[in-house]
Amino acid sequence: MKDPSKVFRPLSDCARICRLGGDEADGYILVETDAVTFFPSMGSSSPGALDYAVAMNRRYYFEGLWFSIISFNSEYLRQASDRILAYALEHEFEMGRLYQEAFSEMRKLSPGEKLQISQLAHETSVEKRKVSLEDLIDEESLMLKLSESQPVVPKPYAETALLRYLSDNFSDLEGFGVKSGDDEEDAFGAELYEEFEGWSSFSIESYRLFVRETVMALNEASRGYV
Repeated sequence: MKDPSKVFRPLSDCARICRLGGDEADGYILVETDAVTFFPSMGSSSPGALDYAVAMNRRYYFEGLWFSIISFNSEYLRQASDRILAYALEHEFEMGRLYQEAFSEMRKLSPGEKLQISQLAHETSVEKRKVSLEDLIDEESLMLKLSESQPVVPKPYAETALLRYLSDNFSDLEGFGVKSGDDEEDAFGAELYEEFEGWSSFSIESYRLFVRETVMALNEASRGYV
């Protein structure tokens, strides 16, 4: 996980994901990772509360084109039923549609507004895929289990690693790129990429520091038992 180039890889079962996602999956770069991402909770006022995610949907501007990417945790893909995975895909597709509609306001959205978008995407996906409450409970249980057993990485580092994956494999992925709809969107994309690049080195070094400190703490805690 300390090497951002190794965090993501191509899907191990692309046929299954494409079958469940249908035609809409064709417009996305689909990858998987051993990691689970974590970030400050949007639904809690406690500063120490964290949310975990087994899926991540991002739209990057790179080399003058927009790329839509969805990543999944590998164990989630292996353990989730087709029914749950179809819902998860629909949720990511819906999130992508809603954020693309509001692209010019994206950076101005408050945590509460982002939570509303996520909730709307959830409700729409549940209706489209006809998943039951029991299905959703099973999905939540699986996600919590994986957050305790899989490597966890902060969201900014995962986003940096995902862009690195795109950059490293650009010759194979260029065909997924879409041009901006107008000059405003193109300028916004260039600004977004420049801003993102400005944080990339900090995200990588911060995560490596986090790993070093964690290893030191674990070694110290185990010293008395050696």
